Amino acid sequence: MVPMTPSDRIRSRTITNNTNLIQEHLEAMQRDAHGLEYDPWKAEVDALWKKTFAEISHLRSGPQQASLESIREMWTTYITHYTIV
Repeated sequence: MVPMTPSDRIRSRTITNNTNLIQEHLEAMQRDAHGLEYDPWKAEVDALWKKTFAEISHLRSGPQQASLESIREMWTTYITHYTIV
């Protein structure tokens, strides 16, 4: 494994923090799928995903692959259940 640069470490930490927030929002959305807060939570989750993928795009190859693998299950669940195609 290639050592991470300081920038990669900061970005990886940001990605982890974003995914923790996303997980909290998804749990809230599941509890209240028809409530008033659903749409604001969904908008915030969409923005968090956008920020997360922006951070991932700036990582070097090794850390980028690790980050993508770490979010794979949550991203797949999200796009399967919460996006309109």
